Amino acid sequence: MSLRWMPFVLGALAFAGTALTPASGQNSPPFTIRFPPDGATVREKVPIRVPLASIPAGGYVAYAVDGEFRVALTPTSEQRDKAKAGEMFEYVWDTKVLVKSPRKPKTTLPDDGQHTLSATLFIPKPGNAGGSSMVETSSVSVTLANAIPAGNDGIALRYRFEDGSNRTYDRTGTTSILAGLSQGTTGTGDIEVASQNSELLLAVEDVYNSTGRAIVRNRMTKLAVRNNGQETTYPKETLPKSIYQEVDAQGVVLYPKENKTADPFWTLGVPVSANLVLPILPAQQVRVGDKWNTPNVEIDVPGMAPDKRPKVSVESTFTRLEWQSGRETAVIKQTYKGTLPKDSPVVIGSMQIDSPEIKFDCDVYVAYKTGTLIKTVRNLDISGKTSQVVAATGMMSGGDGGAMGGAMGGAAGMPGAMGGAAGMPSGMMGGMSAPPMPTMGGSGGPMMPGGGGLASGAPGMPGMPGGMGGGRGRSRMGGMMGSGGGPGMGRRGMGGMPGMPGMGSMGGSGAPGGLYGMTGGSMGMGSAETSKQVTLKSVTVTELQMPK
Repeated sequence: MSLRWMPFVLGALAFAGTALTPASGQNSPPFTIRFPPDGATVREKVPIRVPLASIPAGGYVAYAVDGEFRVALTPTSEQRDKAKAGEMFEYVWDTKVLVKSPRKPKTTLPDDGQHTLSATLFIPKPGNAGGSSMVETSSVSVTLANAIPAGNDGIALRYRFEDGSNRTYDRTGTTSILAGLSQGTTGTGDIEVASQNSELLLAVEDVYNSTGRAIVRNRMTKLAVRNNGQETTYPKETLPKSIYQEVDAQGVVLYPKENKTADPFWTLGVPVSANLVLPILPAQQVRVGDKWNTPNVEIDVPGMAPDKRPKVSVESTFTRLEWQSGRETAVIKQTYKGTLPKDSPVVIGSMQIDSPEIKFDCDVYVAYKTGTLIKTVRNLDISGKTSQVVAATGMMSGGDGGAMGGAMGGAAGMPGAMGGAAGMPSGMMGGMSAPPMPTMGGSGGPMMPGGGGLASGAPGMPGMPGGMGGGRGRSRMGGMMGSGGGPGMGRRGMGGMPGMPGMGSMGGSGAPGGLYGMTGGSMGMGSAETSKQVTLKSVTVTELQMPK
């Protein structure tokens, strides 16, 4: 299917018009919604289907819910060529996706209850007039029922482990700078820092039936990370090895008590975990509306080493019963708000956030009849002070440097796109074996012999006026117009020849480069002396793969 923009008033979609012209040939089926039937009860993802053959060449279908336009789709040539007799053309109304309605002040989910679904056919105007004409509209009334009525009896929520079972979970995560809540930013759009897409296998190796305990094996089977707009997919053989745990029916890890597996990704600013963390379920039976405290919950703060992450008591609420992924689930909301200790700053690349306040919010979906974790949606807001400045393009100032080199620079001894500590393996992320990636920097990097020149990770090339490397300094603008050698990155910015301000350098030596390998704004403005407020938002969604 391909999207078509429509030059018509969206309000016309609410009009149940009669046929203006024939929709198609004599033997074509009438244009009408075949599914769902009128009066049906629906939930979650609702396919809206019309006969493919009822849409003439060049025609398209505009779909609406309660008279509000959602999307316009036209069949592709491939769909038409491969179509069989009776083939349907489909749009899926996902009732679990937030939408913006002109009738409501903010994005919301559709309410349970009655809704009108409509499909309107448009065909090209005859001749060379251009544009399209509305031919006819078909509509049905359905009842949305995502919620499950809650009874008065309590429910004992427990995980059930079946010996030999394998479950695969998809995990996606993003970390972004919220432009509207962060000082020193320009533009209105949020700025993505990093994102990840991974796949986790949870295999049950052994079950102790009398206790409900099990030995489970966690294994990351796929991983792709995007940083600064560049995505890297890691070969399976470079991913962490299996992690074995003994867990009980509440999800409490009995052995090992601490996860000793190295997590080399935390400095990217996006939580990448090699194991599936089962949310802790309540010990007692609970009813919808019940609240309790869940102790010792680890908050996976991006930009914080695993052994530094806070373990806190979160407030848990049994909010509702709801259909999710075709399963009857109990939905638990976990919340926490607090300030991290002064000795536990969040460091993402070169940006350090001191004494940050965090707001944790996680929705947990557990299939209460089968004892299966279906989905978690974790939101984390991190607010604090930083000396770095964020420009409209998303480039952050060099600052003090962190545990990771920039995409155009790296720590000494570390060629590679993202850098790491000195002497770590090359590749996108230090500390993890991965294929080397081309870089514009890094000490001895492949593109710049000796590490000098553009985005150098080693001292700049001496004696070259206008060189990209510069000397260490505290100048607000450094390097690009500077000359001479010296390390490329200063503590507060980039310097040219000592005492000679320049215009921004790209890279670093002896200290990692900035998160994006550049200092500051669109042309390398250095960090400001005064601290500025910054707010990051991290979202991680983990969802069980369903059989196809």
